[in-house]
Amino acid sequence: MTIREAGKGVVITGWGIYHIGFMEDDETVFTAYNMKELGELWKDFCKDNEFPTNSIDYIEKEW
Repeated sequence: MTIREAGKGVVITGWGIYHIGFMEDDETVFTAYNMKELGELWKDFCKDNEFPTNSIDYIEKEW
């Protein structure tokens, strides 16, 4: 899934910690203010690590 598909209904405006599961068995964590910022962080992470940006399995918000 893409960041927008996986984040729909999960990512909200306001600071949050988000766990992103990707490529079936990996996970990373980002702190972001909104979907736009989370998307930028994810895009940079994928570029730096040579992962496809549409490899998301899930996004969970840490409360």
